[in-house]
Amino acid sequence: MDLVKTIIFVICLLIIFYGIFKKNRIFFNYGYLIIGLMIVFDQITIYSRSQMAENLALICLWIIQIVLVIPNKLPPLTKNGSVVAKSAITKIMISLIVINFFGAYYSSTVDYIPKIAMYGHIILGLLPIFPAYFILAGKIETID
Repeated sequence: MDLVKTIIFVICLLIIFYGIFKKNRIFFNYGYLIIGLMIVFDQITIYSRSQMAENLALICLWIIQIVLVIPNKLPPLTKNGSVVAKSAITKIMISLIVINFFGAYYSSTVDYIPKIAMYGHIILGLLPIFPAYFILAGKIETID
């Protein structure tokens, strides 16, 4: 089962990289969404067996990630809309960074999570820097 999770994780990372290179937030968000859902379902399974509060807390933490990255179809970014986007992107990307660096730390402290997950979460913690840079540096095309 760990192999299946690893394959799904790698596919999601590729989707995220594709979203970064194409500057397409939909693909970026779908990658984080699928990973978040995978972690939530995994932690629900573990929680149902162990009833440990830490697993319940992890479920809640990754539900926050899921909510932050729910993909939505928005019109092209306008110059006025970029002000709002700059404010929101910083908060959302910092949240993704914190969640995934915590995931890297946590996966290194327990035995039931494969050690490779730590490296995956480190990568997931670094990738939000790119969309934040694109928005804050004006690298995303705006209309008006």
